[in-house]
Amino acid sequence: MHTQDTIRTLNRLIRICRDGERFCRVGMNAAESSGLRTLLQYRSEEWGRQGDELQALVLLLKGEPATSGTPAAGLTCAWTALRAAMLGANDLAVVERWQRLQQRAFDRYEEALSGYLPERIRRTVQLQAERVFERCEQIGALRGQCAIHSHGA
Repeated sequence: MHTQDTIRTLNRLIRICRDGERFCRVGMNAAESSGLRTLLQYRSEEWGRQGDELQALVLLLKGEPATSGTPAAGLTCAWTALRAAMLGANDLAVVERWQRLQQRAFDRYEEALSGYLPERIRRTVQLQAERVFERCEQIGALRGQCAIHSHGA
């Protein structure tokens, strides 16, 4: 019983990691500044590593790990790409969408930690949640910088 619940919880987290990984790749093409593109590339790779780590845990539990993100994130990615194609690259728009995704990811991690998880898995999820929270704060600061630059331009 607990094993199947743990696998479901981990698969939800894997999906949000894949959502983040995908959005950051799309965001790289929609971002205006090279600094933001570099940051998004790094963050995409980081999301990928987190997802891979969670997939390994599911396999250790003899479960079938999720391999893709959610349809809703796919729509966000498509909208971001379309907006950039039609209106041009825009750092603030990318950062705002990224911040929403990051907050949704943090909420998923908090939800996972509020339930039962075996201690070894809980430690991994807790470390990832802390990383996601740190990124939420960093993106908030980045959003403020982008807003200042877009109003000053």
